[in-house]
Amino acid sequence: MTQPITRRTFVAASAAGVALAASGAALTGCAGSPAVDTAHAAEVVNTQCTACPKQCSYAAYTVDGSIDKVVGNATDPHAAGTLCARGYGMATAATSADRITSPLRRTDSGTFEAIPWDEALNEIGRGLADIRADKGGTALAAITDGTSTADWYMRRLMSALGSPNTYVNATTASASVASGLAQATGFTAFEVDYARTKMVVILGASTVEVPDPGTVAALEEARAAGARIVMVDSRMPAAASLATEWLPVRSGTDLALVLALARGIIERGAAAGAEASMAGLDEWKTALADYTPAWAAAVTGLGADVIETLAGDMAQAAPQACIDLSWMALFGGSYGNTGELARAVALTNTLLGCWNIPGGAYLAAPVKEWAEVSVAPLPVEAADVTAETYPLAQGGSPAYALRLASEGGISGLILVDANVEAEYPDPDYVRKAVESCPLTVAITPEMTETARSCRYVLPEKVWAESAQLPTVTGAVSPVLNVSSQVIEPAVEDARSVAEIACGLGQAADVADAFDFDVATAAAEMCEACGCSYEGAAAVGTTSLEPMAAEAIVWPTASGQVECASAACAAAGYTPTPTWVEPTVTPDALGFGYYRLTTGNQAVQAATRTVNAAPLAAIAEQYGLDSLWMNAEAAEEAGVAEGDKVIIENEYASAPVRVHVTELIEPATLYLAAHYGVEDGEQTQADGLGVRQARFVAFGLEPGYGAPLLQETMVKVGKAGA
Repeated sequence: MTQPITRRTFVAASAAGVALAASGAALTGCAGSPAVDTAHAAEVVNTQCTACPKQCSYAAYTVDGSIDKVVGNATDPHAAGTLCARGYGMATAATSADRITSPLRRTDSGTFEAIPWDEALNEIGRGLADIRADKGGTALAAITDGTSTADWYMRRLMSALGSPNTYVNATTASASVASGLAQATGFTAFEVDYARTKMVVILGASTVEVPDPGTVAALEEARAAGARIVMVDSRMPAAASLATEWLPVRSGTDLALVLALARGIIERGAAAGAEASMAGLDEWKTALADYTPAWAAAVTGLGADVIETLAGDMAQAAPQACIDLSWMALFGGSYGNTGELARAVALTNTLLGCWNIPGGAYLAAPVKEWAEVSVAPLPVEAADVTAETYPLAQGGSPAYALRLASEGGISGLILVDANVEAEYPDPDYVRKAVESCPLTVAITPEMTETARSCRYVLPEKVWAESAQLPTVTGAVSPVLNVSSQVIEPAVEDARSVAEIACGLGQAADVADAFDFDVATAAAEMCEACGCSYEGAAAVGTTSLEPMAAEAIVWPTASGQVECASAACAAAGYTPTPTWVEPTVTPDALGFGYYRLTTGNQAVQAATRTVNAAPLAAIAEQYGLDSLWMNAEAAEEAGVAEGDKVIIENEYASAPVRVHVTELIEPATLYLAAHYGVEDGEQTQADGLGVRQARFVAFGLEPGYGAPLLQETMVKVGKAGA
């Protein structure tokens, strides 16, 4: 079944589009007009948004020390001269009523007491040093939000203490995607050249459901030029307005579709030169033989003719055609087969010959020169403690690190803007894991569920309150972004992550690791990219050259794209990507069970965005925390639009308002991520929605170590029935 996108179906799809359009009015004071420029003597400082990993660059206009408005940097391909609703909402973070005002220490009774910074840093630093002396550096770990300064400084602190265990919480939802791509190509991410594509198949809507303005503009440009934009998802999201058609696939079966497409593309002949770059292709061809369109149709619920036509059209559009596996991947990902899906996507794109070709998909490579600057994280001989159990996980498994904290394998844990208790499956298990770890530290501007479970809570400056290390983002049009301090700290006793890391290093007797400041490190990093720190800061965004197709060197053992992976075989998978069942399926449990899926929204990307006052107001006004349910399934259950229903399984039970729609496949329910705040001090988000993670067991994808957020089944009943 395929469904073309029309204005009527889009408007019916979700109130999120309406909410996003309304966000300018909801965020008065952050959006401005030319009249504002002349009415105020504003100072302009370049910085970045931290609402999502895209980190769009923008100019902050300040008047009398406060942010008056923000304007997206036109040079940044993600910002494209504006910001999304989240960006405007997060610009108010400094003035949040929920800011923590002093370091806190949890008492034996479970309450918190305020303590001086020197006392907090000395106690934590001595604790880190004692754990290192007693159990070795590998008993220490850090989980950060992945923003440049937090990741860089925490990696250096951990490495100075002899620990390789630094993980990025922001990529947890797409950890298997990065790892599967790496098994095939050696690269961990790619970006579609939407503006010039002829055809793109988008697996999961998060690519545009969390829309940076540049992506939206590029998709609009592509559609206007006649490109075919196919969205594959179990529900039609608001972002489907940018597509030409929607394929309502059964949740967790994207892999079956990709295997059938790969088979069809091979039948029609791979792009010129593609096969020469692929090692083990004959082995994969043999494995693909049984994955016919008819087979994939039975698995996915799509028509065999639709799948057959899709494969033919992609082959014809190549190399300006590709499959896009969402960067957050919550819709297409977080299943028991996501890592293998990513491998299959990487190989299929290689067959299409689209890598780093205009209109294709551009591989994103790390800035190698940054590893050589004098302030880079120090080398560590020890291996990541999660690698033995989850050997396929690129960058390690932060979720498994929490299990190790629960079991005693990790004794010291620092969490920087990582609200793991709210974002990982089974919040009670995660809470107990954090509480059972002897030394836990939360670095955060606001109290969160995770912070409340830690021994120490340190008040952090928000991004705009201090200078930051630069970032390099994008692959089609890569840029270097530099963030300067915009405003003075609204909380006098807050400190930056860099200041906190330096203080902990001194207290833990590794002060020599921090004989530099942010400006020195930023200058070295900018120079490694071929520009000066001062010049880059003045413009905010500096364009870099994309990697040319002929310059690609595959960082794999064979030096080619690898269709067969010995590491995957050792981890229990077949050497080449083949069909892997989702961990649970509705059919196995019988009538009345639905898969409870989750994902981001146009106005939400993390738990911290939920507690931004303007964004919380949008969510409440438009009912964005409602449960999506298929109209036919709702009728069978006696449920109508707006009813309060009870969703339940063996893990949790909760009431929630239901949104009845034809735009979700019958066996799937959808509940947006990040709602259901359970800490009373997050006052903006308190009372909004239900936490989807409460209905999920703490399970991890074999080999890859990513949380299985979508692998859960629930029943639905009308409240009071």
